[in-house]
Amino acid sequence: MEKGKLIQLLKSFSVTELREFKDFVDSPFFNKNEDLVLFYNYLKAFAPDFSTEVLDRKRIYRQLYPDTPFNDKKIRYLMSDLLLLVEQYIGFKYCKIQTINPAYYALSAYVDRGLDKHYQYLLRKTKEKLEKSPYRNTGYFLQEYLIAEVDEQFFLKKQVRKFDNRLQKVVDSLDLFYLSNKLKYSCEMLNLQKVLSAEYKIELGEEIKEYLVTSNRKEVPIIAIYYEIYLMLSTEKDVHYWKLKELLHQYTDITNLQERKLMYFYAINFCIRKVREKEERYVSECLELYIKGIEEEFIFEKGYLSPWTYKNVVKLGLRLKRFDWTEQFIIANEEKLPENFRANARYFNMADLYFYKEDFSKAQEYLTQVEFTDIYYNLDSKVMLLKIYYELKEEDALFSLLASFSIFLKRNKLISANVRKTYLNFCSLLHQLMRKRKIQYLAIYDKIINTEMLSSRKWLLEVYKELLDERK
Repeated sequence: MEKGKLIQLLKSFSVTELREFKDFVDSPFFNKNEDLVLFYNYLKAFAPDFSTEVLDRKRIYRQLYPDTPFNDKKIRYLMSDLLLLVEQYIGFKYCKIQTINPAYYALSAYVDRGLDKHYQYLLRKTKEKLEKSPYRNTGYFLQEYLIAEVDEQFFLKKQVRKFDNRLQKVVDSLDLFYLSNKLKYSCEMLNLQKVLSAEYKIELGEEIKEYLVTSNRKEVPIIAIYYEIYLMLSTEKDVHYWKLKELLHQYTDITNLQERKLMYFYAINFCIRKVREKEERYVSECLELYIKGIEEEFIFEKGYLSPWTYKNVVKLGLRLKRFDWTEQFIIANEEKLPENFRANARYFNMADLYFYKEDFSKAQEYLTQVEFTDIYYNLDSKVMLLKIYYELKEEDALFSLLASFSIFLKRNKLISANVRKTYLNFCSLLHQLMRKRKIQYLAIYDKIINTEMLSSRKWLLEVYKELLDERK
């Protein structure tokens, strides 16, 4: 039962939601089955973890029906009915917090019932509320369209034979909603095509581009932003990145944090691709975007800085040789990480800092403090340790770790196929560099350049050059 859909859903509830749901279950308007009230009260006693052997169907049945023999079908019906109530509560809660949707349905009801005064009053209040909304994003245009649509229905029901601007408002709002969302999802399709092998079919993409070239719709900020993202992703031209950056700076507050995060990561990923193409000016650009997202916390996940974003920022700072700044960043932002990642993130990134500073003994000292509870810290720590052994000329330790690391990669089922290949390719090429004779080095160079999935490519190229020079 603990792994069932009902318990998993209840586990996701906050303390406030658990209390609100109790009120929901207790209300005869939503629930007329008193057994469900008793059932939920029993389960709620084990919140928030719900991880106990007491959550057993037979135990629960004895608590609810002490004088009747166990009936598995009956307890399953209770679980199913309570799950349905939980889903209704979630739907009700999310509908309630929407800016306009509840009012839209009330306005529609007033139109159907012919309650004009009620309609006019609520319409005015709803428009005022929408106008005060801090955002002008895709969701805003949906709300604006819904209000315009119901107002047009109100006008049609009056059967007044005269020109009225309501119909134009419906069409204009629909256009803005469609264009902003079409561009938004087309951008995500283009973005995913860069990391997945699948091809998406983007209907009307070129037609919309042509339309926006001459249309004043491009002056709408959210459309302008997604238009530049679309062009940036489809052409990979620098001019669209710079225009997007300007728009993001100019229209900082038109979207919620989640949508702003998405926009910034389009720009960040563009910079990363340019860095891979050896356009070094984009290293500082990428770092600047990350820092803005961290300072304003819109790239946080559930209130915390992602340890992988933290690590990426450190890498960029080190690449720019901003060692003092990077060390300050590691220390100053550690508390923003999820608690269970803080120690590993601090030790690993400090190790990386000292590796870049060529203090390999200090780097190794920090690495010994990294606990390998997280698979990716485990993998990256081993790669760094291999690099340290190379730099310190400890060949026996290097070959020993290469062998054990390769076996670990092949046997560990928690590592995805692509990640495994990335690290195995690194091990293989490093081993070849250390073993191959001079005449075969050109072939190894081609492999380093052309191997698609490869960790630490730049470092391997540096090793290649160094070893080749030694053998001349």
